Amino acid sequence: MQSAKDFAIQKFAKDLVESVDNLDRALAMVPEEKLNAEQKNEHLKDLLALYDGLKMTESILMNTLKKHGLERFDPSVEAEKFNPNEHEATFMTPMQGKEDNTVFLTQQKGFKLNGRILRAAKVGVVKNS
Repeated sequence: MQSAKDFAIQKFAKDLVESVDNLDRALAMVPEEKLNAEQKNEHLKDLLALYDGLKMTESILMNTLKKHGLERFDPSVEAEKFNPNEHEATFMTPMQGKEDNTVFLTQQKGFKLNGRILRAAKVGVVKNS
């Protein structure tokens, strides 16, 4: 009974994940150099205010989702080993100094619902041999 309850929101969670992805893409569109610019003109101040608002919204949304068992994960942050149960390899490429089967790029972050994979992360994987 508890298992059914834990995953009753699965369809809703899958639909919500796309909105989280779009919010993530919007935040990624602001270049790092503009966030750290020394001189801030009127337009740059507006951009930074918008960015800060989006960042706060993302933070609140992710905390709310986590409270209900939905968590986002990014395997390239920890340079994880490729795991076919959690990752979907979209491409492989050689990279000197990196170990085979290591995730080096996340194209789309994954999600877990109460510890179970809701959506695998789409990743690039090192393949030297």
